[in-house]
Amino acid sequence: MYKRRASIPGFFLYASALLVVGGCALLGFIGGAIGRLHNVLPEQMLLRGYQPALATEIFSTDRKPDGSVGHTLLARVYKENREYVPLNKLPVQLRQATIAIEDRRFYLHRGISPRDMLRAAWVDITGGRVQQGASTLTQQVVRNIWLSHERTWDRKIKEILLALELERVYSKDEILEMYLNEVYYGHGAYGARTAAMTYFGKDPSKLGLAECALLAGLPQRPTSNDPIRHPKTAKARRDDVLQAMVRERYLTPSQAKEASQARLVAPGAGRNPPGVVVSRAPHFTHLVIRQLKDWYGEEALYRGGLRVYTSLDINVQKIAQREMDRGIESLRRRGAIRRSLKGQGALACVDVHDGRVLAMVGGVGPWEKVQYNRAYPGPPYYGRQPGSSFKPYVWCTALESGYSPNSVFSANPLSLPMGNGKYWSPKNFSPRQSGDYTLRHALAQSVNLVSVRVVRAVTVDRVREVAARIMNIPQSRLDPYVSLALGVSSVSPLEQASGYATFASGGLRYDRTLILEIENYWGHPIYRAPLTPTRVLDPAVAISMISMLGSVVTSGTGRPAAAVGYASGGKTGTTQDGRDAWWVGFTPDLSTAVWVGNDDYSPCPAATGSGFCAPIWARFMREAMQTLGYKGQFPEGSGVRATRQKPREEPQEEKPQKSRTVTLCADSGGLAGPHCPHTLEKTLPPGDSSPAPCTLHGPSTRPAARTPAPTGGGAAPESGTVTALICTDSGQLAGPHCPHTEERSFPASKAPKGKCTVHGEP
Repeated sequence: MYKRRASIPGFFLYASALLVVGGCALLGFIGGAIGRLHNVLPEQMLLRGYQPALATEIFSTDRKPDGSVGHTLLARVYKENREYVPLNKLPVQLRQATIAIEDRRFYLHRGISPRDMLRAAWVDITGGRVQQGASTLTQQVVRNIWLSHERTWDRKIKEILLALELERVYSKDEILEMYLNEVYYGHGAYGARTAAMTYFGKDPSKLGLAECALLAGLPQRPTSNDPIRHPKTAKARRDDVLQAMVRERYLTPSQAKEASQARLVAPGAGRNPPGVVVSRAPHFTHLVIRQLKDWYGEEALYRGGLRVYTSLDINVQKIAQREMDRGIESLRRRGAIRRSLKGQGALACVDVHDGRVLAMVGGVGPWEKVQYNRAYPGPPYYGRQPGSSFKPYVWCTALESGYSPNSVFSANPLSLPMGNGKYWSPKNFSPRQSGDYTLRHALAQSVNLVSVRVVRAVTVDRVREVAARIMNIPQSRLDPYVSLALGVSSVSPLEQASGYATFASGGLRYDRTLILEIENYWGHPIYRAPLTPTRVLDPAVAISMISMLGSVVTSGTGRPAAAVGYASGGKTGTTQDGRDAWWVGFTPDLSTAVWVGNDDYSPCPAATGSGFCAPIWARFMREAMQTLGYKGQFPEGSGVRATRQKPREEPQEEKPQKSRTVTLCADSGGLAGPHCPHTLEKTLPPGDSSPAPCTLHGPSTRPAARTPAPTGGGAAPESGTVTALICTDSGQLAGPHCPHTEERSFPASKAPKGKCTVHGEP
C-alpha cells in the first residue's frame, strides 16, 4: 500500500514537468516560427492593395453606318480564368450557400475559429499527419491569394497571422467578395462569374438555388466533385449544401427538396480549355496577343485583366472570311490551286482614313490546320513575292523623280550583264508588248520591260527608299538589284494594303493599327492609338498614282475589279509560273490586298491576279463599303506635270558577242526613235557601226496610238495628232466613273476638251 501511495505524487510530478517542458517547447516553436515568418509575410500595403489575377479580354470595334459603335468579344487570355464581380451583383443564395457549407460562423469570428482549430489539431495529432483543416473563409482567402496549399505547420502559422491582419484591414463583406471571386471551381474557372458561365452559360445574377448550391460545394474538392465527370458525387455534395442551408435556416426543407431535383449543369458545360480561348478572327486575334505580349509582358497579359479594344470590325471580318472561303474553295475545286489545304489565300483590309486594320484572313480552312498567318506572317519570311503589284512603287518613284504619267519608255527587248559573262534578259508578259509606252499605259498593261527601264532610270536605291517609305517597312528587306522592278522581294498582304492606302489618302501614311484602346482592371485607359498620319508623298504625286491605278481598272489588266461598283484603283500581280497571284486595290475609303497561291510554292500555271484575286476583292469591297456606309470621292486631276519627259540616257551595255541586234525604223532604216510607228529588229555583223537615228518621224508626225492625251493641265500640241481616253457613251474625255472607254486619235485642233458629264459617282 505504501508503494502505491508514493507512486501517485510521482506521476503528477512527471506529468507536470512534461507539460511545462512541452508548453515551453510549443511557445518557443511558435515564437521562433513567428520570428522566421516576419520577413516573408506580405506587407500590409500588399494586403490593402489586393488585385486578383484576371483574364485579359480582347474585343472588336464594330462601326455601323449610323455612327454607333459596338464591341464583340474575340478572345480571353488567362492563367486563371477569372472575371471580378462586386458582391452586390452576386446572388444572395450563393453567398448563403457558401457560408453554410464552408464557414457558418463567418460573421461571428475575427478571422480564425479556435474551437474548430483545436478539433482539427486533435485529429491531425492522433492521426500522425495533417488530415483535416479548420480554415475559415478568411483563411482560405489568405491561402488562395498569398500562400500555397501545402499542408505544413509553417504555412498554417502564416495563414493564421495573415487572417487576423486581413480581418483588421477589410470588412466581412469585402472578404466574402474576395473569396467568391478568387476561389477555384474547377475546369479552369476561377471566381463565381467564370464558374457560372462555364457550368451554366449564364451570368451569376441569373443563377437559381440549385445552381448556387452546386457552385458552393465545388471549392472543397473541385476535381472529385466535378459535376461533368462525376455527376453522382456532385449531386450528393449539392444535397449536403442544401441541407446545411436548411440547418442555418436559409431554406425550408421543402425548398431544399425541390432544388435537389434540378439538373446539375447545362449541356456542353466545361468545354473551354484554360489558357487562350479565341472565338473569332483567330489570325488577327493571335497577332494582337503577340503584340500585347511584346508591349506589356506575359504577367500583365495573362493576369492583368486588361480590356483590349481592337481595330477589327466583326461585320467586315465576316464578309472577308465568307468571300475568301468562297473564292478559294472554287479555285480548289477547279484544280487552279492545290485541292488540299495547301491551296491557300489571304486578305487584309485597312481603312484609308486612319490605318485601322478592319479585316484579316490569314488562311482558309479549320484554324487548327491553317494557323500560319499568310496575311502578315512577320519575320523571318514576311510574305510572298508581289510580282507586278510592286510596280506602283516604281512608278511613284518615277513621278517623284520628275516624270509624268505621259512620259514615254521603251518596252523593247533588253539584256543586262550580271557578271561572269552572264546576262539577264527579262521578258514582257505578252510578246505583243513592244515599242513605246507612256507610263500610264504601261502600268495599265503591266509591261515588265518598262518597269525595268524605269528602275534603271531612277536607280534601284531610290526605288527601295520610296517603296519602304510608302509601305513603312525597313529598306533592307528590298533587294538592291534591278530585278526589284518585277517584284522579287517578299511583302505581306497587310503591308501591301497599307502601302496602297497611302496612294488613296493623297500621300498620308498611317501606321498599321491593330489595337485602338486598352483599359486596365479598374476601367482606366492606359493606351490609345494616336491614329496620326505622316506625309510621305507629295499630294500631286499621290493623285497621279490614283489616276494611273484607276486606268488599270477601267482599261487595263484589272477590269474584273470594276465589279466593285465604286471608283477604284489597283494593280494585279503574278509571279513566275503563277506561284503567287495578287490584286491590291482601293476605293476612296478602303484599301485591300488579296493573295492566292500554294503553300508549297508549287506553280499554278493558269494563275493571274485579275482572274484569281480581283473577283474576290470586288465582292468583298462592294459589301464592306455598304456595311460601313462609305461613299468617298477621289480628288480630281492628275496632279503632275513632267519635268523629264524622256528617261535619262541609258549606258550602252552590249553583249561581247559576234553580232548584235538593234531596233530600226522600218520606214527610214535608221535607228528607231520613240515616235517611229513601225520597227524591226536587225542583227549587225561584228564591227558594223549602227545606222544613224531616224529623222523621218518626229513629235509632230507621231502616230495616234503612241501619243497620249494631255492631262493635268498640259497644253495640247498645235499640230499632228493626239490620243485621248474617250467615254464611248458621251464622246467626251473619260472621267474616273465612265464604265466604257477607248483610246481615240484626233487632229490636235479637234480633240475634245470637255469631260464626260453623263457618269458621276456610282
